[in-house]
Amino acid sequence: MPEEKEIKKRSRRTRIAIERDVFQAVGSLIEEVGYANVTLTGVAERAKIEPAVFYRRYASLDVLFDKYTQQYDYWLGNLTESLPENLKEEEIFRLIMSNLIKAFSKSKGMQQLIIWELSDDNPVTRRTAGMRELVNEPVIRMLENTFKDTDLDINTISAIIISGVYYLILHRKRSRFCDVDFSTKHGKERLEQAVEQLITMLFANLEQTKRNDEIAARLRAEGVSDEIIRKCLQ
Repeated sequence: MPEEKEIKKRSRRTRIAIERDVFQAVGSLIEEVGYANVTLTGVAERAKIEPAVFYRRYASLDVLFDKYTQQYDYWLGNLTESLPENLKEEEIFRLIMSNLIKAFSKSKGMQQLIIWELSDDNPVTRRTAGMRELVNEPVIRMLENTFKDTDLDINTISAIIISGVYYLILHRKRSRFCDVDFSTKHGKERLEQAVEQLITMLFANLEQTKRNDEIAARLRAEGVSDEIIRKCLQ
């Protein structure tokens, strides 16, 4: 009798409540065992949903994971949409990276998603990786335009910075890295400061390039040859 009452009580949950409970179950299991070890049966049991009801909604893990990981589309978007208006390009890049470090450090779900993308090629991981590119595109286009007249490969440099942040945060509990303990508060602060320093150097290089171009233009106007200008600006 108590079991029958419990089943009836569960069946009265709304679709929204069922999805909430399923997502909570998926999230807790992912944090415990990672995407690769989550099973539909395990999720159904933890969400306390009758198997028949559960399998009607989620026919496969790909279907379930695709719905679950869509929340990270918003997670990524919020990193850029929450920026104050009228910021300079350097300030935008600096804030985005600072927000990324703070958010990624806290989000075990996002950490597990990156690990899953690296270890398993499937429709869901391709979609989440592709969506990240779409969300990042406006920032990348801004940087491309800002550094278009320099010899810096800003796309690849940005990729190295961002992927470095991902790796150091994911690796932090394994060991020190270059003698820095990124699992500590001090290590995280050093990571943020180092990324800021890299961005500062990038934009300092940009400003120096602009100054050199202005000097070269004035020298040409005075009749100085390009060969002499190049020697002077080396």
